[in-house]
Amino acid sequence: NNDGSWRTLWSHLKGYRVDIQLHGAAHVSFIDDEAMAPQEANLLRISPAQLQQVYGTIDPNRAIEIQRVYLAAFFDKELRHQHSTLLDGPDKKYPEISFVR
Repeated sequence: NNDGSWRTLWSHLKGYRVDIQLHGAAHVSFIDDEAMAPQEANLLRISPAQLQQVYGTIDPNRAIEIQRVYLAAFFDKELRHQHSTLLDGPDKKYPEISFVR
């Protein structure tokens, strides 16, 4: 992320944090209706290019799967105090994820 405000925020955060990137995702990839977007696009006459610009190029079902796994690992660590190696670095099951810092 090239947004300077993100770097400023990150430097002021306390406690555990991990910065990961889901390749092929766009900002709106992280909302609940991502899997329904292709069907909605047909009804709303949104072109595939417009859809990719908003949701990214990653398959919506794959994006949701990865988001669920990584969020669960994070909350298990923070709320249940259960360590997950998933948050330690790259995992062969999820090549779409890269660790930013």
